[in-house]
Amino acid sequence: MLETAIVGGGLCGLALANTLQRANRSFAVFEARDRLGGRILSRTDTAGNAVDLGPTWFWPDTQPRISRLAADLGLASIPQREDGTHLLQDEAGGKPSPLDQTDVHGGARRLAGGMGSLIAALGERLPRDRIHLSHALTAVRNRGSHVELHFSEPDGERFVSARQVVLALPPRLLEEHVTFDPPLAPRVRQAMRDAPTWMAAQAKLVTRYAKAFWREQGLSGTAFTRYHGAVLAETWDAGNDETAAVIGAFVALPAPLRESFAGGLPMLTASHLGQLFGMAAQGGDSLYQDWAQELHTCSTLDRTPPLFHPDYANRDLRLAHWQDKLYFGGTETAAYGAGYMEGALEAAGRIHRDLAMEWVQAA
Repeated sequence: MLETAIVGGGLCGLALANTLQRANRSFAVFEARDRLGGRILSRTDTAGNAVDLGPTWFWPDTQPRISRLAADLGLASIPQREDGTHLLQDEAGGKPSPLDQTDVHGGARRLAGGMGSLIAALGERLPRDRIHLSHALTAVRNRGSHVELHFSEPDGERFVSARQVVLALPPRLLEEHVTFDPPLAPRVRQAMRDAPTWMAAQAKLVTRYAKAFWREQGLSGTAFTRYHGAVLAETWDAGNDETAAVIGAFVALPAPLRESFAGGLPMLTASHLGQLFGMAAQGGDSLYQDWAQELHTCSTLDRTPPLFHPDYANRDLRLAHWQDKLYFGGTETAAYGAGYMEGALEAAGRIHRDLAMEWVQAA
């Protein structure tokens, strides 16, 4: 029987797995997707460079865990490019005006090899037989001395027993899709529903060009739109060096409209980039990721996004349940940095401390 089963191969799950590996504990990681990383996703563009379609930035001044982890793994970071004029478009079809603000990203940095390099480095430190992909959790059952997990996987249904289970998954997805036996307390289920899934309603676009024409125009690549019905909400220079001509963007259209306009969305986004940066911006090669269409990211509740950054403050999601056999992880459960990669690492650290206390007591 496993000592610890970690369900979720995103940043929280992998960080915790690395800690357990260093402590020589018995564990395994189960991930529903056919890849590790969860909402951290880097893909290769037409020039062979990694671009981020999930989280992009971290802030060393306020996020020490992610900064320290990147340094410990030997991953180079670069500042978010701010050189040049930022733009603001405040009416449909209107000409963007200069934005009178210099450092709009607040000292943000990116990983030179994409955030996916963080996941790759963490995964490489783990034995291959400890990682199980394409395992979607369907049920969690308290068997008294241990917890029984039910997974749907390519060969059918699989049952796994573990003394302790860490659910490093978005709480809303667990509440909607996973059966708990016995049922969780009503207040815990409500806490799960009240924790919006970070990134779930977002869509990102990354476009590569032959040259960085916006820099030649004295523009930073950063632009914001502030009007109802905009196609893009925000853009930035996503190049990893001086030669990389890449613009990243958040799509402003809500998930139902993105779904309705799916066939024409490339034309709409190209047109809006042209409004912001000129005709040259309409001719790039784009990669697109709609997280609202991701089964293992977006719950039904998440299709209506919060207006502001949520207050992830519910203590019930940070406590152990079922006589210290069941733990909730993921950035949505963090006491600090919730809704960021920092929060995923904070949650992993909290759970490790709780598990270590259990080991001491058992010894």
